[in-house]
Amino acid sequence: MAEKRLSHAYMLVGPEGAARDDAVQRLTASLLCSQPDAPCGRCRDCRKVFAGIHPDVISIERQPGEKGQARREILVDQIRQATADAVVAPNEAERKVYVIREADRLNTAAQNALLKALEEPPGHACFLLCTAAADALLPTVRSRCVRVDDTERALALPPLSESAQAYIDLAAAGDIADMAMFCFLRAKLSREEADALLDEIGGGLCDILCARRANPGLKTEQIFRLTALLEQSRDELRRNASAKQVFGLLAAAYDAAI
Repeated sequence: MAEKRLSHAYMLVGPEGAARDDAVQRLTASLLCSQPDAPCGRCRDCRKVFAGIHPDVISIERQPGEKGQARREILVDQIRQATADAVVAPNEAERKVYVIREADRLNTAAQNALLKALEEPPGHACFLLCTAAADALLPTVRSRCVRVDDTERALALPPLSESAQAYIDLAAAGDIADMAMFCFLRAKLSREEADALLDEIGGGLCDILCARRANPGLKTEQIFRLTALLEQSRDELRRNASAKQVFGLLAAAYDAAI
């Protein structure tokens, strides 16, 4: 995503649940993020996507029927409404993202209506199809989507060195909200991955103190406090704390450290 080689249609294949929802959210943020390290988690678009309030993210799913229960299918009128809206300029971001949940529930007429948009997509629209049963979709629909099966790998965080530099830059900027989002995005790392990242950040701070790396604006006492916080966090990992707990600590203690 960092190079912004974006498609107009993606198909996320995997079972329903929190993991797929997280993948959808991260991919949506990547599509709307204005920064080169998308999803950066810091810009206005990323924040709104992760908060679930971005006006350019449109969710399409089964509507309730007469008895209040979800209909069996996603209807053609829903897709026609979405494709008509897709030609309208985005509200805030550079593009709109239409998230079709349970895309395998699209009836044949709805899939054919969607196919027209996939064949001649509006320049600022992207369709994101989520499904646990890709074979239920027409071959012509599948062939026009970039298929994403291994979502963890496809939507991976930036490399270790880039994440460490991002932490140092955020610390220098002093934005509590940005740091909180940085920590939130890394809450699902394994303990080994979290330890490696904390070690990389600590090494970067040491390099700044020794003038081996440019200082983005941190004071010496801030570097010492951040280093102590990192060591405390690594100690918690060694006591079997999860990455979620450790990055929660980093987010909560950041203000005092700075």
